[in-house]
Amino acid sequence: MLRSLYQMDYLPGNTVLPSEEYETNPATSLDLPLTRKVIILATNEVNDQTLFINGLTQNIVVLYHLFESLGYRAYLLQHSVQATEKKAFIQSYRTITTQDMVMKQLPIHAFIEIGMSLDSVTRGYLRTIGAKIVKLYLGNILNIDIETIQNYSTMFFNHHIVGEIDEIWTSPHYKQHVEYAAILNRTPIENSRVVPYVWDSCFMTQYGNKEQFEWIPPTDWRDVDVVIVDPNISFQKCTFYSLLLVEAFSKKYPEWRGKVQVINGDRLKLSSNAHNNLLPSLELYRSGRVMLYERKKIHTILNENRSACFLTHQWNNDYNYMTLELLYANYPILHNSEGWSQYGYHYSINEWEKAIQTLANAIQNHQENMRIYQTHAARLIWKHSVHHPDIQRRWKELL
Repeated sequence: MLRSLYQMDYLPGNTVLPSEEYETNPATSLDLPLTRKVIILATNEVNDQTLFINGLTQNIVVLYHLFESLGYRAYLLQHSVQATEKKAFIQSYRTITTQDMVMKQLPIHAFIEIGMSLDSVTRGYLRTIGAKIVKLYLGNILNIDIETIQNYSTMFFNHHIVGEIDEIWTSPHYKQHVEYAAILNRTPIENSRVVPYVWDSCFMTQYGNKEQFEWIPPTDWRDVDVVIVDPNISFQKCTFYSLLLVEAFSKKYPEWRGKVQVINGDRLKLSSNAHNNLLPSLELYRSGRVMLYERKKIHTILNENRSACFLTHQWNNDYNYMTLELLYANYPILHNSEGWSQYGYHYSINEWEKAIQTLANAIQNHQENMRIYQTHAARLIWKHSVHHPDIQRRWKELL
């Protein structure tokens, strides 16, 4: 190595970096021609409101950022381009309607449906111009379909628009249903793919200042509130186990005086079983320490609970943006995601006593463990960053 350096007119005293300092998987070149391949993301409307209705719209924005960073020209396909309330960073996104997409004859490399489906005729047209047609599922459709047809008599599998799909993609934590999705869409199973999970903190920082919502150490752990943040829209993400865990904790630690705030708790009032059986069986509820709230924006939740401990439970939905948001803002968050079991305060409902102790540790010792916790958070966030070299490499191969 030194010989080659001397051959390049190396002079003694000049910097010689070790080989570990050189990037083996460099970022996209800034010299890339401005005439670039196009990726269309077929989505719902993206604005200040829809970004916080569920995680799907945020997924779409993160993927837009990813594809742009890989050197593609991304567009959001919308039913109509409306003047809705949007931050400047959203207004900068390219949007297009189906009609304009056809009329402009864009060099479309890939057309990716996320939360919006085109008819098979339009998909067929896109195929004729060489576009790859992809259906990306970011929800547990197998569970959703089973639950839907059981509870809605007028709804069957016809809510899926199938045909003319080249590839089926799904997130890593939904790998178990990728074959089902392929068969459902009449796509060869060998054309189904698991894509890398990605997240970005831009939604936290674009709509707030971190110093105004990050975690503040409590004066006394015995007064710490527990905030349960399960959506309560299906059996996959509900507060049943979360409430039972806090109830068990309160009995083991009777000196704890905090309250339990259930976000999306208003949905429990709509369930006769929850309203008439589950909630009245809890001593915390009978003593007035369980508060039921409607859905709230993440910034509102954090601003109202600066020293709280958070708790969530899921079934077959391992990855969740809420967990990453709380980790980013330094809040203790108990989660049961097996894919993230090495990060933060992980618990299992199959180890109940250990789960109670994990909750106690999060409430009592979080400040003492903050530096360790921040390392957990930084590593997990980087693992799923759109800027991570391995994430970009894997997405390049898919595209």
